[in-house]
Amino acid sequence: MVRDLNDQGLEERVLESEGLVAVAFLDFCSIPCDHFRPELKAVAEMLDSKIEFYRIDVTENPTITDELGVQAVPTLLVFRDGEEIARYEGPYSREALNERLTNLMAGKPPAK
Repeated sequence: MVRDLNDQGLEERVLESEGLVAVAFLDFCSIPCDHFRPELKAVAEMLDSKIEFYRIDVTENPTITDELGVQAVPTLLVFRDGEEIARYEGPYSREALNERLTNLMAGKPPAK
């Protein structure tokens, strides 16, 4: 499941969290984001108990978007124990996204 997140929830749900957390920065008026959303949802369902998934609307949450240096949409940030360990920009396919996240869960370095 991909849950909505806003400026106020970042600290508690992501930065103070243990384990892996993936945060997708999306613009709901963007065609690449429209293509990425179902891919993200499918991967979130496959990895449901292993990674927490959140999405942030960049238009409604510009503060957090700026603070984390997100400059393109879609962008997926992956955190481990509150620290950013990977950043993926662009509308990845579910296969590519699943592979990258599975590798991160196994402790491998992030792929580009």
